[in-house]
Amino acid sequence: MTMRKLIFLVCMSTVISLASCSTPDITISRELGTEVEIFPDYKDIIIPCNIAPMNFNVLTEGEHHLIIEGAASSLQVEAEDGLFDIPIKEWRRLLRENMGQKLQFTVARKDGGQWLAYKPFTMEISPDEVDSHMAYRLLPPAEQWLKIGIFQRNLETFEQKVIYENKLSEHNCINCHTFPARNPDKMMFHLRAKNYNGTAYVENGKVTKYNTKTPETIASLVYPFWHPEERYIVASTNIIYQSYYYHSEDRMEVYDEKSDVVIFDTEREELFSNEILSSPDNMETLPTFSPDGRTLYFCTAENVDSIGWNIDKLKYSLCSVDFDAETGTIGTEVDTLFNAPKDGRSISFPRISPDGKHMVVVLVRYGNWSINHKDSDLYTLNMETGELKPIEVLNSEEVESYHSWSTNSRWMVFSSRRDDRLYTRPYFTYVSEDGTFHKPFLLPQRNPLTHYRDILHAYNIPELISGEVNVKAHDIATAMRSDGTTLTFRK
Repeated sequence: MTMRKLIFLVCMSTVISLASCSTPDITISRELGTEVEIFPDYKDIIIPCNIAPMNFNVLTEGEHHLIIEGAASSLQVEAEDGLFDIPIKEWRRLLRENMGQKLQFTVARKDGGQWLAYKPFTMEISPDEVDSHMAYRLLPPAEQWLKIGIFQRNLETFEQKVIYENKLSEHNCINCHTFPARNPDKMMFHLRAKNYNGTAYVENGKVTKYNTKTPETIASLVYPFWHPEERYIVASTNIIYQSYYYHSEDRMEVYDEKSDVVIFDTEREELFSNEILSSPDNMETLPTFSPDGRTLYFCTAENVDSIGWNIDKLKYSLCSVDFDAETGTIGTEVDTLFNAPKDGRSISFPRISPDGKHMVVVLVRYGNWSINHKDSDLYTLNMETGELKPIEVLNSEEVESYHSWSTNSRWMVFSSRRDDRLYTRPYFTYVSEDGTFHKPFLLPQRNPLTHYRDILHAYNIPELISGEVNVKAHDIATAMRSDGTTLTFRK
């Protein structure tokens, strides 16, 4: 046999093999007139033009087939054990071809020799991209720290990578992570442990350990947020306790006995604050900067006696103060945007869209540990009038909490326990320029039903970032074993 014939036979064999693996097209015999049960609920949503395949599971038994129709072409996918695993190359083609338009999804069930179609549903392809990655903690429910880590997920694929896991540092607690304006080249988070205690500061893969507890502060940095110019990081310093209640639907409560807000000057390696952010009569926490960096927002509550027994009296207001990044000066006049004693509720986790148009907050009956409050809901706050509006399309009967904006302000990810009441999962929503929020959808997985059923960890603090974090976990552990650099406090 000549080499040319051998190559020809190999090529033909490959073509036949590929053809045999492709999904054969079907023809619909008739319409059922009923809706198909699927998980997750991806019906009639808006999705980014760069999102991973929106795989879903059919929740009824039988042989099923999926037809995805766009303006120029279509794709058919055969279900395997109820899963529609959409090929990523064909999916990306459909996204490109139908940007700004809708894809129609028709699920058909085989009955005898006929294919019976359920009512179709759509997904609209927004031309607005979502940031390519998302960072989050994975941790067991009820704040058990045996196995916890910070991970990152490529939202354009199903790839998940480790940023840091606490198995490298004696299974300690890993506090909240933060990035400057969704920049993956810089990040900060705090470790709590006897031999690894300290704040990890990562810049372009290099890790520096800072000791952020000083004689002038009550504790190390806990809840941080970067200034848009990246020199400053505002953070709360908290003395945190937990209580467990048998008489409440919110079985566990996490609360501060004391808390202040300080600013970390990364260039001078020092902390500073003033009497507004560190008042002995109040507890200040959960700070954030405005997108232009000129305003610092923070939550504050009056001290409560015997707080473990009087937790329902702990109500947080939302205040703001001016900040001058050029001189590193905190203003002295306070503006109250939300008055908790007057309203009767408590506010937490203020986050402003990068375009400066919309602030989203969390409202609860009391406290600020909203992730454990069943009544926790997301609201928009008009920063000029103080008007609060619930985001009805996002709120459920369960917990809605931590949220993060995309770089272009068109997407927001938030935490919800709507699926099983125990584990927080990341949901995405499209936000129109006028501030309209649209039906949310669950983070796509290759096999969503088995993934969310089998994973025994909650997604916590989902933060959108514009690319992959490139740092070695062992470099973080090595740096955190060192003595580190102790910050000074500017008087």
